[in-house]
Amino acid sequence: MRQSKGTLLTAAIALAMVTGIGAGSAKAYFTTFATARGGHEITVGPETQITEEFSNWTKHVSLKNTGDVECYVRVRAFAGNAFGLEYTGSEKWYSGGDGYWYYDEIVPAGGETEILDVKIELPQVTDELGNKVPYTEDFNVVVIQECTAVLYREDGTAYADWNGKLESGSDRYEWKEETE
Repeated sequence: MRQSKGTLLTAAIALAMVTGIGAGSAKAYFTTFATARGGHEITVGPETQITEEFSNWTKHVSLKNTGDVECYVRVRAFAGNAFGLEYTGSEKWYSGGDGYWYYDEIVPAGGETEILDVKIELPQVTDELGNKVPYTEDFNVVVIQECTAVLYREDGTAYADWNGKLESGSDRYEWKEETE
């Protein structure tokens, strides 16, 4: 019987070792993880970059087409009600009557517009005695720019659709023209 107790003890130790080894594997299984990376590039259309320089109370604005396709561009400046803005530039810039100034030519990929000047007219300020004094308050004049893809009519005439919308597709955006 003594020998059977020794065999039984050896079997119990062997069983404990096998169980311990298995528990270690199970523990390792539950603490592992995996990471993944990736992405999907979408193309939205033309891209432009604005350049602004400031001198003599005038912002000198030009736009560069940094995209891969030709585009039309427009610009608008915003200031507080107390400030007047006067736009001047080459004959290629014109007022659209809607607050925007439009560049009359197509801007090719890598191309740049001529400069549009936006002169800031400061409000008249007087002291208690009615004497004119310099304007000293802080303010911002914000210039925004927009671009749109060049579209072509059936006869080959180029035009800009400033009311068009981008519609999402499966892997890129498609241009959808506004219909009247």
